[in-house]
Amino acid sequence: MTKKRRPHEHQLFQRSLNFAHIIDAEGHVWESNDRAAEVFGAPRRVWEFIHPDDQVRFREELNRAALRGEAGPTKLRTISQRKEVIPVEMKIVRLEQTSQARLALEMRDLTALAELENKVREAQARYRYLIEDAIDTLDTGILLLDKETRVIWANRTLERFFDVDRDEMVGCEVRRALLRAKRAVAQPEDFEKVVTGTSEPFLFTVQTNGTERILEYRSIPVATERYKGGRIDHFIDVTEKRRLEQSLQEKTRRLEEKNRQLEEFTHVVSHDLKEPLRTMAAFSQYLLEDYADKLDEEARDYLQRINRSSLRMRNLIDDLLRLSSIGTRQETLEKVYLSEVFEQIKEDMKSRLENVSLQLPKTMPIIIANRTRMVELFGNLISNAIKYNDKQEKRIEIGWTQQGEFYKFYVRDNGIGIEEQYLEKVFELFERLNPRGDDYESTGAGLAICKRIVEEYGGRIWVESKVGEGSTFYFTLPNPRFSLREPGTNGVRETVLTMQGAN
Repeated sequence: MTKKRRPHEHQLFQRSLNFAHIIDAEGHVWESNDRAAEVFGAPRRVWEFIHPDDQVRFREELNRAALRGEAGPTKLRTISQRKEVIPVEMKIVRLEQTSQARLALEMRDLTALAELENKVREAQARYRYLIEDAIDTLDTGILLLDKETRVIWANRTLERFFDVDRDEMVGCEVRRALLRAKRAVAQPEDFEKVVTGTSEPFLFTVQTNGTERILEYRSIPVATERYKGGRIDHFIDVTEKRRLEQSLQEKTRRLEEKNRQLEEFTHVVSHDLKEPLRTMAAFSQYLLEDYADKLDEEARDYLQRINRSSLRMRNLIDDLLRLSSIGTRQETLEKVYLSEVFEQIKEDMKSRLENVSLQLPKTMPIIIANRTRMVELFGNLISNAIKYNDKQEKRIEIGWTQQGEFYKFYVRDNGIGIEEQYLEKVFELFERLNPRGDDYESTGAGLAICKRIVEEYGGRIWVESKVGEGSTFYFTLPNPRFSLREPGTNGVRETVLTMQGAN
């Protein structure tokens, strides 16, 4: 007989969410709580609800509890009165305050946990399949090895690269697994690097089924708990990449050759074309000066036209040479103080700026560029602003703002303006701001040069204008706070933006 338990102990026993029984060492059931009675009914012996395949293990745990006072926790299966298998985790504890040997058997229902574990296993299997399937579709061969360099797994791309069966490879040492592919590898030393797992990436050639590939080998050590000491080998097909690189190298070589030929051509143009023009200009000028009184007005007009045309042709040749040189050779980049650039422009154009109001900002940014190109860029725009201006009081305003990674500059004038249909065309070669007549001497190359310079620095240039009121030319140049592409290269320079006052 058991001693009468205190009321609160009996309430805890009955209200427990676990299955609870009071049993003896022979497996007799003396009492069950409400939860156990609901599921297992009123068994007289534990063997009535312990799964037949787990009864031997239960007997071992029962004996251990009788001798040592405690056993478990242990997982086993039970059978409900509805004949449903219920997985449980049980624990047996000997009750001390009893006149006869009694034990408390408590079993926690693991049904929900088992279902969750099954779902997790199913999900793991499903996701593993999806991952393996995804890896199988990669253009990269994957080989997973354990610490003994035995093959754990390989994807189908590796099969294709080496003409091997991945299922036959699993469990084999990597040298044996890839033995069939040894003859496919062009260089024996490359095969040795692969099977030994060199840490340095390298390229090697393999030929299978009539297809030659260039593979890049990379080996990554594995440090997971399960595969500690193993490695993952990657075989990346770089055949197309190498072909493109070789093609690019060949195109670069051809481009360099064309640049060399262009330099030779410009030298010929500079010497052989400009020399007769200088002769024409000189002789026409001599005739005008020495024989002016012997020539009629029509003859003098012809000579003046010859002189102007030869001068214009020389200027055009100079402009074309400047245009062709932009972007075809490496140019020195440096800190360019724009205030100094404008001082040089004012000195070079001193006579042309005498009756012009040139307004400069108080501060100007320092940029990274080729100084000569900046003088050319701003100088051409200022020259156009003077040339195409019919006002008595000519005004030119220079300004700038910062817009993200770029500076936005503008050159504004109060000149003749540009008709809307010519706003895009003015930047094309041989297009002039005033295409309707010859009132304004121009080669038509100045704005094309400006456009080429700006675009070489990764910027853009455009114009806004109203006929009779003037034009504003806008263009952008990189802010040195951000990455700056060197003209004609892939190099990157970085510097710190500073400000400089205008003099």
